[in-house]
Amino acid sequence: MTNNTEISNSDRREFFRVTDHVFIDFSELSDDEKSRLVPIIKNPVHNDDNAIQQRLSSLQTNLNRLIDQINHTDRDIARALRLIDEKVSILAQAVHQQENSTTDREFVETNLSGGGMAFLSANTFAAKATIEIRVEFQSSGSVIHAIANVVGCDKIASAPEDKPYLLRLVFSHMSEIDRNTLVKHTLSRQALELRMQKESSLI
Repeated sequence: MTNNTEISNSDRREFFRVTDHVFIDFSELSDDEKSRLVPIIKNPVHNDDNAIQQRLSSLQTNLNRLIDQINHTDRDIARALRLIDEKVSILAQAVHQQENSTTDREFVETNLSGGGMAFLSANTFAAKATIEIRVEFQSSGSVIHAIANVVGCDKIASAPEDKPYLLRLVFSHMSEIDRNTLVKHTLSRQALELRMQKESSLI
């Protein structure tokens, strides 16, 4: 498995699109800046924070699998475990947000997939411009780091005055680890949306 993914058009068509609220930090890159950044994207430095996130993700997967098994024999206990897990997640999110409350990141609503994203921007960017972007998922605190190309940046009449442009990006460079994190997140969001739609239809 390689550490970097240059995403093809055929791959992008297979990704689900979801609506989510995320923290983002992005800026336009010059050709020289892109050249310097690509090797970093290919071989990301796995610091202690990343290692902890991977361990937590693995624990969460194992916990979800165990709760599903328990659900077959005792639904009440399984539901109680899910509620406890949700409570812990909410507390962790609150602590994480407090620790990062002084940063300049934007909290935006985005249309997100494994191949790209779209969100409202205060500034306009030329088509094919190169963008460095970091995205933090509110639900898990996981952060992905990628290089993206501008597909379009159109002024939207109905958009807020402070963010009138719909910026559409397609990811061009991303580590395999970050891509897996992104795809897992979109699948999780899609499952949540489908579950909410199902519950709404039963009301």
